[in-house]
Amino acid sequence: MQFSMDRWFTKLKCDDPIQRGSWGLEVDQPLYMPPGDPHEKYREYQLDALTLERTHQRVDWQTLRRLPLSGAVVFNFKAVFTPISEFADEPYIPSILVKNLKEAQKNIMEYKNTWHVEHVALPALEKYEQEQINAGIVPKDWEVETLKEAPYFPGWLEKWHRQQGF
Repeated sequence: MQFSMDRWFTKLKCDDPIQRGSWGLEVDQPLYMPPGDPHEKYREYQLDALTLERTHQRVDWQTLRRLPLSGAVVFNFKAVFTPISEFADEPYIPSILVKNLKEAQKNIMEYKNTWHVEHVALPALEKYEQEQINAGIVPKDWEVETLKEAPYFPGWLEKWHRQQGF
């Protein structure tokens, strides 16, 4: 794999930065879990007393960019935690997450390690999805897919302004 990665980095242009988001579901908001961290134990079982307030989607926004003068490659990483309850008023988002949790390849979901919170997150997301369909916010016959405005959902700016207090 080293040869392929070296070739890819060699072709990375200054005016062509790469951005990607990798998501998962977590108990609380662990930023870093070294091997043996006590928080790592949460991934081994489904905590009966887990509440929706403790479940979060974690998105790791990663960017790669080649600097124009030195030619160095800079990697940036930002972890963003969103409470699952936030998705109640984010059109289409619950449907997308439900589809991923139910239909994604088994090995991918094992890698994402979402099982430990699915017993709480999935019923809430299904409820939000149904509420959005019933309210006419999401069409009943909508084919669940990545939003064209990704990573945004309709009304995101208004929600952000509301949360920021202006």
